[in-house]
Amino acid sequence: MKPNPKMLFGNFFDDIRITPNYVARFADDVKAKLTENNVTNEYDTVLLPLIAKIIPLRKELGEVDTTLNIQVGKTITVDEFIKVFKVYMGEKYIPIAAALGGDKKPAFLEFYPKGKTEYSKITKTKMPTIMERLAVAAVTHQAAIGATISGELQAYQTQWTTARNNQLQEKAAVKTNRTDRSVARKEVEIALLKTIHFIADKFPGDVARCKTFFDFNLLFGARHSSLEDTPPMP
Repeated sequence: MKPNPKMLFGNFFDDIRITPNYVARFADDVKAKLTENNVTNEYDTVLLPLIAKIIPLRKELGEVDTTLNIQVGKTITVDEFIKVFKVYMGEKYIPIAAALGGDKKPAFLEFYPKGKTEYSKITKTKMPTIMERLAVAAVTHQAAIGATISGELQAYQTQWTTARNNQLQEKAAVKTNRTDRSVARKEVEIALLKTIHFIADKFPGDVARCKTFFDFNLLFGARHSSLEDTPPMP
């Protein structure tokens, strides 16, 4: 069989199919097997650096998971806001119409230019424009619609801005974490490569013995083949 230089000397962890979580679980497994066989501390040379590099990666993955959870929470806040707002505008249709002299009056159309339909089909994209329109109309017609409804409509604009900004900030945080994550991953990859070559040097030519330290199947999902199934490069 023709040797595969990339598999022998390259970084085979640099594979789109190998996610950061797969790298972490593979590294944890290698660490456990090295520790189990390290009765006389003969594997300290690679075990200790590997442990040190796993910690930042695990911490980073935890931070990304937490950030994603927070993002989901902010998304729910925005979605819930829209649901509540839809109900509110449906309920205020008649009171506002009555206060402004009917649903055909120009003043009323400042609130409901397309009737209730616009609010029942409202999207996040349209929310800023609608919020601004309602805030202006609420101030302009405060005397007619009353201070309570006017204040509520103005408050909705403030609440929407806060909720949406929180959501966008969390999304930005997730993107940043995903980018920075590669540094910690790369360091774990290098530590693993050094470990693999260390074991290969310790048991030269003994494939069976070397394989006891590495379960390459952990690097891939169930649908993908492992590194052991990868054909040699031409």
